[in-house]
Order: sequence, then structure tokens, then C-alpha cells
Amino acid sequence: MKEHSSLVFGLALLLAALGVTAHAQNSNSVVNVQATAATKAANNYQIGPGDVLLIEVAGESDLKRKAKVSEQGTIRLPYINHDLKLGGLSELKAAELLNKEFLAILKDPQVTVFIEEYNAQFVGVAGAVKNPKRFALTRELRVYDLLSEGGGLTDKAGDIVQLIHTKGREEIETIVLKELFSKPELNRVIRDGDLLNVPEAGMIYVEGTVNKAGVFPLKENITLTQAIAMAGGLAQDAKRKEIHVSRANGANQNERTEQIFNYDEIQKNPKKDILLRPYDIVLVPESTGSKQARSLIQAFAGGLSSALGWGILR
Repeated sequence: MKEHSSLVFGLALLLAALGVTAHAQNSNSVVNVQATAATKAANNYQIGPGDVLLIEVAGESDLKRKAKVSEQGTIRLPYINHDLKLGGLSELKAAELLNKEFLAILKDPQVTVFIEEYNAQFVGVAGAVKNPKRFALTRELRVYDLLSEGGGLTDKAGDIVQLIHTKGREEIETIVLKELFSKPELNRVIRDGDLLNVPEAGMIYVEGTVNKAGVFPLKENITLTQAIAMAGGLAQDAKRKEIHVSRANGANQNERTEQIFNYDEIQKNPKKDILLRPYDIVLVPESTGSKQARSLIQAFAGGLSSALGWGILR
């Protein structure tokens, strides 16, 4: 697929160099290249259970049949008194096998096999994409192709994708998006049963005496002071020496711990600044209401834990 893309790109550059007069001829060349690649991809598809095949024999209209592949990967045809194992074969290989079978009743059979409905191999893309879906794997796809099939990333997408293999050796590969675009070897070939999941970025919450409280995606490393800056900075009556950070902990993320930081000390010594983690809650109390602020953060944390459903896969 990568070679095909490079060839098409090279042809496009050649068109630009030769000018408009060569456009029609070279456009045909591009179309031919695309058609050849599509044919090659189709020939690599392995027939499987649930696929519906259209089988034709040249000059023998009475032998034209549609056949659905069984769970065992077999079909039955008239005049052949046994199951035909086509599962795992390409269209071309299946036609070759049927040619041999029809020699019992025909002198020189010319059989063609066409997959009319793809139902055997499926892949999916889910999570923070614009068009999550499940669809038949009918050609060679890679991670980047699946992202395109899903309509691209949403604003909520995090910085990784998870390639989940559900058949054969079950495993989850985690791929950093930035590296996907710079390291071609991470653009894996998609296998039957694969699911590409795009987790949403972890969120951080900044509340209390700031100028613009809100929820912010944690797509990269963000420190406590950076989060406060994203929230418009401290308000005038903020209790600068008592910034609360509530953090989820425990195996199911259903426990929370709380730390208090002195904003002025961090300003003097940036080494005291901390990196925030997904679903951290930063609460800045008023200078006259520290006890009230503490109860607020506890209530906010409890409500957030319930709303997010701690323990689900993110």
C-alpha cells in the first residue's frame, strides 16, 4: 500500500512537470495503477464463514450459483457430491479448486468466483473518532486507514491509539499518535477481528477562585501552575498558599487522596510544581473560606467519581 501511494504521488508530480497536455494519458496510468492495486488486495482476501459467493462457469448458465460459506468454510454445488472447502482461499484459488472439481463433468471448465457479500472478516474503529463503525475487511488496511475510515479524530481524542487484537494471540498494542505519523513501522497492517480504539484524553478539572473555571483535556504534560493559567489564573481573593489537588487512586480509581500546595512557593521554586494526572481536580479556595473549600472539593470529587463510573476502561 505504501509503494502504491508513493507511485501515485510520483505520477502526480510528473503530471505537474509535463503540463496539462499530458494530463489525460497519465491520468489513465494512475487509474490503471489504482485498479491493479485494488485487484491485488481483493485477491489476497481469504474467503470465510458467512461470505456469499457468486460462482459462474463459462458457457454453462445452469451452473451459475450463489453459495453461502458455512461455519466450517464449505459450500455445496450441484453435480458434486461432497462439501467443497473454500474457507481460507482467495477468489483465484477457489476458482482453481472448482475448475478441478468440475473436470468430472466438463471437458475444460472455466470457473470464476466472485465474493458478492463479505461477512467473514470484520474490523472496527471506536472511541474518540467522528464515525465509529464496524465493517468488512475486504482489502489491506493499516492503522492510519482505520482512522480515516472513522472520519478522523475528534477534539476529545487523547495522544494514543489502542490496536486491540481479538483473534489468535489476544493483545493490545498502544501506539502514540505523534510516533504513528513519524514512524512508518508503527502503521501496522490490520488483521481480521482487530479493533482500533481511540481513548479520550484524560480530563483535569480546575474549580474555585480562578478567573475561568472549567474542564481541560490532558493531551500532554500539564503542571499545576499551567492548569491554573489555562483557567485564567488565580482570582484576586484566591487563597494562594492553599491550592487543593484531589487525585484518583486505587485499582479501580475509586479512592481519592488530597494534597495542598503553596502557589507562591512554586512561583519562587518551579521544581516544586507537579505534573497533573488524568481526572485530577484542582480547587482554589477563597482566602477566607478554607474550611468551606475543603468540603466543596470532597463533594465535587464524590459526584465526579459517580458520574464517570470509575473502573471502566479509559
